[in-house]
Amino acid sequence: MKANPGGTVTGEAIIGRKKEIADIWTRLEKRSVVLTAERRVGKTCVLRKMYEIPRNGWLPLFCWVESDRHPIDCVGKIFSEANRLEARSDKGIWLGRIRSAYRTLAGAEISGWKLPQLRTDWKSLLNALFSDISENTGNRILIVIDEFPMMISNIIKDHGGPLGMEFLDALREIRQKYEPSDQIRFLMSGSIGLHLILQQLKSDHEYKGNPVNDMSQKVLSGMTEEDVKLMCVKYLAEEGIIRNDQAEFDRRMFEATDGLPLYIQYVCERFQDSKRREVSPDDIDAEIRAMMDDREIQWFNNAAERIETYYASLQADHRASIILKMLSHEESFVSEGVIIDDVRSQMTVEYDDEVLSTLELLLDDNYIVRDTSTGERRYRFRYEIMRKWWRINKG
Repeated sequence: MKANPGGTVTGEAIIGRKKEIADIWTRLEKRSVVLTAERRVGKTCVLRKMYEIPRNGWLPLFCWVESDRHPIDCVGKIFSEANRLEARSDKGIWLGRIRSAYRTLAGAEISGWKLPQLRTDWKSLLNALFSDISENTGNRILIVIDEFPMMISNIIKDHGGPLGMEFLDALREIRQKYEPSDQIRFLMSGSIGLHLILQQLKSDHEYKGNPVNDMSQKVLSGMTEEDVKLMCVKYLAEEGIIRNDQAEFDRRMFEATDGLPLYIQYVCERFQDSKRREVSPDDIDAEIRAMMDDREIQWFNNAAERIETYYASLQADHRASIILKMLSHEESFVSEGVIIDDVRSQMTVEYDDEVLSTLELLLDDNYIVRDTSTGERRYRFRYEIMRKWWRINKG
């Protein structure tokens, strides 16, 4: 199999993740799920695999909403996907409520979602859509919304915080209404942490809601060691490339990449392109060192840009930059007190809580992890490969 880092992956090209997918389906039996991770960790591949190979009795509707900028855009995406898949039984006229509501507002059959009157009355159309799905389907419907936080951010930018809050609350009301019957679940995913959007709404608009506290929170990390081995088999062994000291090679690939599939593909692509017939564990380290200076590789630029944008809007960018710069030079955990002292030495900090709140943001955003096994709170980068990149490029 040819490595295709950053490319669209579907079908059999989506390797592994059985354990993570099984965990998500188990969670969905009880409630809706928010799936979070750093960009390029493989969230969309997980969603596509769940979409292509659903559990018995489930029918996923996949909606990619990164470019959507109004609630009606999302309503239209869900309608189109439901209509395309004909997610229905013989209980009644399929999507009759929303078709009727659309005709009343637009004076025509459904053909688009940009009319001003549809935007104004988006909530009634949303409710009509889910009434249709609930009453007329013989399946358990999973509404998969990829890049959900980006859509909410777009709505806020274009139309203001109140509309973003109203949409978040409306979706929560939908879940509370239909989830008890086990007919409908949501799986929302995004590379921008929804917590950053909510924090902005609370800071700028005094938002009091907690629109996802009814949902299970799932963080997607690197792949399992077994899945990394499978990737090595697919991208190397099946391409005729021999892995010297196979067990050590697979272990080294797992540790050197933190199991992140994008970087495994990058390494394997370089092995494939070099026409090597055999590779060693040390070759992995050499390729990653060379890749660190390759500006064509995205690496963690998106994570760095997020500090400059979303964190800046919360006045937390300077603190976050100091914390990450410090941690990028430390391989092991660093105590909370040491971090606070380091931030105080470089900028004015009136209260320790200012640093603690920034640490919480970085935790929720998957930059860092926390350990309390020694009785004190200590922190380090979540991914060693990210720490090395940050030290070289931002440290």
